[in-house]
This record gives sequence, structure tokens and C-alpha cells, in this order.
Amino acid sequence: MKKKYQQSASREPIRVNFVSLGCPKNLVDSEKMLALVGQAGMAIVGPDDAADVTIINTCGFIKPARDEAFEAIDAALAAKREGLTRAVVVAGCLAQHVKHELLEQRPEIDALVGLGQREGIAQLVQKLAANMEVQAETCPAFTGPVASDRVRLRLTEPSWAYLRISEGCDLRCSFCTIPSIRGPYRSKDLGEVLAEARELVADGAVELNLIGQETTSYGSDRPDGAALAELLYGLEELDHLRWVRVLYTHPASFSDAIIEALASCKKVVPYLDIPLQHINDRILKLMNRHINRRQTEDLLARLRGAIPELAIRTTMLVGFADETDGEFSELLDFVGRQRFEALGAFAYSPEAGTAAARYPHQTPDETKQERYHQIMQLQQDIAFAQGEQMIGKTVPCLLLRALEEEEVQQLHLSGEAVWFLGRHHCQAPEIDAECYVQIPAGVESLEMGVIHQATITDRLDYDLVGVLAANYDPGD
Repeated sequence: MKKKYQQSASREPIRVNFVSLGCPKNLVDSEKMLALVGQAGMAIVGPDDAADVTIINTCGFIKPARDEAFEAIDAALAAKREGLTRAVVVAGCLAQHVKHELLEQRPEIDALVGLGQREGIAQLVQKLAANMEVQAETCPAFTGPVASDRVRLRLTEPSWAYLRISEGCDLRCSFCTIPSIRGPYRSKDLGEVLAEARELVADGAVELNLIGQETTSYGSDRPDGAALAELLYGLEELDHLRWVRVLYTHPASFSDAIIEALASCKKVVPYLDIPLQHINDRILKLMNRHINRRQTEDLLARLRGAIPELAIRTTMLVGFADETDGEFSELLDFVGRQRFEALGAFAYSPEAGTAAARYPHQTPDETKQERYHQIMQLQQDIAFAQGEQMIGKTVPCLLLRALEEEEVQQLHLSGEAVWFLGRHHCQAPEIDAECYVQIPAGVESLEMGVIHQATITDRLDYDLVGVLAANYDPGD
């Protein structure tokens, strides 16, 4: 039962309910804002508790994300009307992107916080909790230097974290709103990135996942000459860091130096996230992807040749403006030949303000959905076959937590065994499949957040089942 809001007594901490939506970049912003709120002496309360202020950090990239954000905002405003919270603050990409529409359509919102305004979140909450009047509409253009993300209240498991290395984008794909929301490409200072990495590792993270709107261009805007390769070599020197994973790369931005660093750094796992979006030359040109099919296939061959057992995750956009049946068939054939280890797809939706939204010929929604289901069925077949091929292999696995008895029953795992949730080195957090690892009899204690060897014995759809390797050494 939800508790009614009553204003905090003068000596009680301000109560804040925080809702975090969207991508890992948004999550890092949420972690930083939570830390700022906590450092100011405020109390973070659960969703069913009364709050002085509710903050919703939103995503506004595509329609499904906006729909999710609007749903969360409307729920918070309903709670405000019911007396469960006093004030509602909307932060993040949606506030940055459609601030005027938000306040026109939902005038009960008390304040907006733009992407460049997170450092003032605690002061804003204090004013709202004290019933002081604030300026509801701000959100100036997000173009300044990349702020430090040090001192975060992490929402991930203690053993892994996201490490943001850049903001914004200059590539201007014709379907993408990111440059208009997060501004031009800006790399974070190399020394600052390494300092953040050291802080995260000291806080228990053995795995760091590099994020940015586009990570392969890291350093291209900086006069000091630092680039992604230098960053990877720097991370390689950090004690107690075990895994480095590079997410959100762009196929047109890889250099020989980057490929060499990916191949030579022992802590960089053999995994890359490379959103390709399409393979047909005409569609790639319409998308303004700065690359063609020949160059894409050459890059994939170079990467797989340089990095043994490389796992590639990619994303495809189906039903793009004027995509023909033949062009979609070309994409399906490409996916079938490449057999990516992981693939996600989106049905294209025209986003206001983008060049692609103005293209005269748009693919019907029904066709988009048909193509989406076709490509995902193809990828499911590939993923299931690759899961079968994993059986019998022994792989490094990061153990995250023990499975609850109810989870074991739902998964139809052996009730006689002890099970842990984990990920092997080619499974990225929050997006890829996972591992269910059985702990053999005789192992009385097992430390979480440690990488162990696990032998894969089965699969459950996309997920894998394994057992702690027979040569497990508790002192390892």
C-alpha cells in the first residue's frame, strides 16, 4: 500500500523518488544525480513510499522510449494528484528534446532538468521541497565539455560499471536525433577517463564497459592526440581490472591503431558492439552512414582475422524509407552469411527534425513489422545454433548473484544444486544473454563479482547453462 505524502519535518531528510529510464549513458547520468542528492543529505525512497520530490530521468531517442517516458511521467503526476509526492521533475533526453511540448501538455510538471544541468539537481530539489518557486523551463543547448562522472551512486552490480568516454555525435545519420539532443561530438579528457576508471575499480568493478554515442571517434576532437587506442592501453595498466568491453562503435571510424589495440590488450574482451544498420549501398547512402557494403565486409574480415573468437553484436534498422523487397532480402542474406553472435533490430520510425523523415517515400508500417519479425526469426535460428556449439566449451564467467529458489524452479533447473547468475566474456550486461552456473558439491563458499571458469553444459533458449569448472580453485 502506498503511503500518503506529508511534508518532511524541518529536521528530517528530504525524500526523493528516482526513476531511471533509457540507455547506459542515461544510467550514468542517473547514478551521478543520485550521488549528488545523497551527498546533500537527502534520502532515496522506494517507488511505493511517499516522496517530497519525484525525479524521472528520461530517454527521448525513438518513439517507444518516449512512450515509456510519458507513461512514467503520467504515473508520477497521478501520484502528485493523489498526494503521494509533492513535486515532479523531468530530466534527461526527453526534457532536452521536447521541453516546450512537455510543459504545454503536462503543466503539472514542476521543473525540467536538461542534460547539462545535472550538477544543480540537489539545489533544485531543495527549493521544490521548501515550496520555493523555480523556473520550470530551462534546458539550454547541451554543447559544453563532457562533465566528470566521478563519485556515482551505482545502480549496476558492484562487479561491473559503465565508463563514459564521450558525448554527442558529428556523424549525422539521416534517421538520428542524437546530435540535436546531446550536441556535437566531445571526448572526455583522457586523464579524467582513467581517473574515473581507477575509482570504479577501487569500488569493486572488475569489468568496465566503454560507452559514448560513438566510441571509435574518441579523441578525434582533442588537440592532445589521445585516441581510443591510447585509452585502451591505459586501461590495460590498471591493477584489479579484468575485463574491458567496447560498446557503441561505428564501422566508418575504425583505424588500424584501434584494431591493433583491441587485438593486443589482454584485458579487452573479444567482443565488439558495431551497429551496422544495413548493408545495401543505396540504403546506407540514404542513411548517411559514411560506409558502403564492400568497406563493411572488409572491416568485419579484418576484425575477425585480428581477434580470435571475436563476438560481434550489431543492430539493424528495417523498413527504412523506400527500402525495397530486394534490398531487405540483401540484408537478410548478409545476416545469414555473417552469423553475428548477437543482433538486435528496430523497425524504422521517422523522427521529427531528421532528414529521413522528409524522404517522400516511406515504408508502410505493416511491411516494417513483417521485416522485423523475419530478421529476428533468422537471428534466433543463428543464436540457438551458436548456443548449441558452446556446449562443452569452458569459458571465463563473471558470477553476479545467487539465483533465488523461485527462479530455479521457473527455469526448470535442478533443485538439488546451487545456482548463480553470470555472464561469460562475450556477453555484455543488460542486453545479451546470460549464464546459469551450477556450483558443484563440496564448494562451500563462493565470492561474487569474481571471474571463474565455467563449462557450458546446455542452453535455455538464448541463455546458457554451465557448471563451475572441475579445476576450480577457491584460492584462485
